[in-house]
Amino acid sequence: MKIILTLFICISFPGSFNFAFSQRNMNQNTFKSNSKSDYLMRRNDSYFNYTQQDQNNIGRVSQFTKDNEMIFEVRTLMNVKANRFLAVFNLTQVGKTAVETDKLINDRIKNFTNDVKSLSVNDQDIYIDMIYLIPTFEFEVEKKLFSPSNYNEVPKGFEMQKNVHISFSDINKIDDLVTMAAQNEIYDLVKIDFFVDNTEGVYDTLRERSVNYINKELKTFEKLNINFKDEFHVVKEHTQTIYPDSQYSDYESFVSQSVDAIKKNSGVSTIRKPITVAYDQIPYSEFHIVINPEILEPVIQYVYTMQVKYILDKPESKSKKEYILVSPNGDMKRLEIE
Repeated sequence: MKIILTLFICISFPGSFNFAFSQRNMNQNTFKSNSKSDYLMRRNDSYFNYTQQDQNNIGRVSQFTKDNEMIFEVRTLMNVKANRFLAVFNLTQVGKTAVETDKLINDRIKNFTNDVKSLSVNDQDIYIDMIYLIPTFEFEVEKKLFSPSNYNEVPKGFEMQKNVHISFSDINKIDDLVTMAAQNEIYDLVKIDFFVDNTEGVYDTLRERSVNYINKELKTFEKLNINFKDEFHVVKEHTQTIYPDSQYSDYESFVSQSVDAIKKNSGVSTIRKPITVAYDQIPYSEFHIVINPEILEPVIQYVYTMQVKYILDKPESKSKKEYILVSPNGDMKRLEIE
């Protein structure tokens, strides 16, 4: 008999901000995303080659065509908060000369970083990234007496961009950072990255919980007199990290429009519908084990998958031949020859 056991574990940690798209319909409990998460798309590759029936039967043993082979699978999800964060702000400055442009943008950066230090952010936690310094141009009209006017491109000034990288350990400081940036005419928050220090410990936890789950399943099957201990087996694993940037979705609140104004032949004006963005983590229904299921803030999700395939030896059937010896007197005697 051949048995295969698969174990799948996923862990989640906070990451950088990017937004996918989704829409809420009339049923406020229905939240559909228009873009699949990176995890769900990877489930369709050659390794996670599941049918819809397989996804509905999570936790069940997959019996294969060979009568001496079985595969067991376990998937686990773990949510872990980040230890460090990195916020990136972008500044754009224009000026008449390169020196003036550089001075203006540096003054804004200096005032901003001085304010940031009040949040216990040190100099080693701040990095200034020079993006570009380019000249800008405009057109001047050259008028001629007996011909059409010409438009000539002439230098006008310079434009410079720089990024300010700020590392910090408390995610609640991001509101203060944005406020201080706005006070210094910095309005572009490019991204927020999330980092976890001990990723090795995370994977150790995943493997340990996965192996324990498989051993528990094996003990259950041993009650059916199936022995997996001394038989040949193959172990296969897969890991994946999912950051919040792929798990943000935005939607528009449902608004019913009245036609009373049209019936009364009065003017109709429309307003912009508010768009809401929300963090939408991977559904827990995809996993056998969920570590740290309750989350308050966006987290980084680590996925770990283990498959264990057991191939059991088929019992050899021994056929025994019987011989009968007939004596001259007609007596018969049974002979056992192996």
